[in-house]
Amino acid sequence: MEKTLSTHVKELCAERSISLKGLAEKMGIKPESLSRTLNGNPQLSTLENIAKALGVGVAELLTGGRSCEPLTSDFTALVVNGKKTYLFHSKSDLKDWIHSID
Repeated sequence: MEKTLSTHVKELCAERSISLKGLAEKMGIKPESLSRTLNGNPQLSTLENIAKALGVGVAELLTGGRSCEPLTSDFTALVVNGKKTYLFHSKSDLKDWIHSID
């Protein structure tokens, strides 16, 4: 099951006992801007700012902080569909997701 960028950021915030509002304040932006970013198509620089505020790398941000686990596959796909961003670590998961949106 794929998770969105928004889900990963919420998980990382929960692990750090910080609210999304607190994260936005730490980044120096309005909570509404952070919400639009998490549910939209953020630029790399924005992802870097979010990751920095959470004290993680961009890879950890995209994977929910679990990129330190060894990957069992050499395949990773980042897909932006509409206003959601998805991360897949296998071709079969990506194919299943593609078929689910047809």
